[in-house]
Amino acid sequence: MIRYISQSPIIPVIFAGLVVIIVLLQCLVKRRFLKVRLVLSLINTFTAVLLLVFFGEIEKKNEAIGNDAYLIWTYICMITIEVAAFALLFSTIDFSITNEKFQKTLTTSLDETKLFVFLDKKDRVKVISSCFLANLGIEEGQALRKNFFDVIEEKYRIIGMNQEAALKNDLKKFFYRYDKRVEEGVKTPLEINIQSDDGQEGSFYFVEDPIFSRGSYQGRLLMGEMKDEESLMGMEKDLSEAQGELDLIRSRFTTLLYKTNDGIFFNNITNHSIWLNDVLVEKLSLNGNSLDAEEFYSNMHPDDIALYQNVLNNNRGGDYEVTYRYNTGSHYVYIKEIGQKICQNNTVEFCGIMNVIDDFRFEKTNTILDSIGTEAELMNRYKQLLSDENNVFMVAHFKVASIPEINEKYGRPVGNMMLSQYVAYIKSNYVTNNYIYRVSGLEFVAIITSYNRMEALKNSLRNEEKILHVSATYASEKVATEVYMGIAYSSDPGNRRETLNNAKYALKYASNPQFKSSYAFYKDVK
Repeated sequence: MIRYISQSPIIPVIFAGLVVIIVLLQCLVKRRFLKVRLVLSLINTFTAVLLLVFFGEIEKKNEAIGNDAYLIWTYICMITIEVAAFALLFSTIDFSITNEKFQKTLTTSLDETKLFVFLDKKDRVKVISSCFLANLGIEEGQALRKNFFDVIEEKYRIIGMNQEAALKNDLKKFFYRYDKRVEEGVKTPLEINIQSDDGQEGSFYFVEDPIFSRGSYQGRLLMGEMKDEESLMGMEKDLSEAQGELDLIRSRFTTLLYKTNDGIFFNNITNHSIWLNDVLVEKLSLNGNSLDAEEFYSNMHPDDIALYQNVLNNNRGGDYEVTYRYNTGSHYVYIKEIGQKICQNNTVEFCGIMNVIDDFRFEKTNTILDSIGTEAELMNRYKQLLSDENNVFMVAHFKVASIPEINEKYGRPVGNMMLSQYVAYIKSNYVTNNYIYRVSGLEFVAIITSYNRMEALKNSLRNEEKILHVSATYASEKVATEVYMGIAYSSDPGNRRETLNNAKYALKYASNPQFKSSYAFYKDVK
């Protein structure tokens, strides 16, 4: 039988009473009645006092029945009281840590701003500066424990947030369950647009600093300033002037960027990314304008990568020029890169011009013929179309056979103009996405991916072949073309990878003097 206990029943009373005192202090610090925590601590203390008062009776009854049953239950109750007291004390320590973090953040910020407010996780005001209260024209008691946006509307009407139209309830919905998406250590700007009773508009500009304790969101500290309508008008004027200048620069740059026939690039070393304009996307058979730098470098010839990297790494901010080989998917092309290093706001970037050096170029004509694609570019585009089995396209291989006679009769300038105008006519009326390429002096290949344009070309050919016999007048001379065309569809029976060769075969068939028409569909002559 147990004759005594290992601890006095006064110990649970001391622990429980200490917790009651600390909870009361919390009520004073937080300036509100902590009903749940105080009720639990009082119940815990009351139970401990009951055990202390009746402990002697329990001990006597335990001896009377001849076993330790009552004493064992007394032990259990005492341990339960102590555990409950420790749990309440632990929550008090957690609060102290949170409050200490907040006070530290607040103290370090007071020198920077006098307009601040601390909100709990439900956006209720816990601490607010006297400067803020003076601005709102209310007493501290009118703000504490109330929703922050309700407090603002004691004087102002909320009309927006971050330059977007919004009312008070919209802001409440936006910050509802804010703890689910806020990140520790990430400060974000917050602008609350307001309007006074006399119609004057202004804004509160805050920096929002979330407060966390042991990974749990406890609230947020807002620090900032207020701008009235007059200040905002001055800011808007400055911003408008700056924006106007920026828009003008952007317009000039955009015009040059997209109207030039040169390949322009921006190589951002800091972000490991490269942007290239549409000219380079087409010539290098790229999947888009923006790509990862490593992806771009991986297509360089292995023997040229070290040279290229050495040129960039040793550049001290001046101009540079380097030539290297680049794999377009079907073959290597030579690229001549001329650029300059730019350092701005901890960002290092190389920008300039890339020119693809072709091994073979047709004679320069100063016409559209100088800008259409080459046979190498045709093969790259053809390979991309074949990569998607669902792509249905048409290949039109045509030859302007009358050009040698025009050159001999009227001169080469007239022949170039006639050839250029005919190619431009085909390109604008039937070709999709500028997919037209010169494969020899008089032969061209057009790729059509639009069903409407496929149908338009087919109807034009069957309508007395007018598009194959186009005439033009130069001075007093009327010049006519004689064109042969072979057409093949990727959906024709057989191997779709042979579509290009099928169109060439159809052209050969159409060029035969014994064939009654100047055009031929591969599916009709195979």
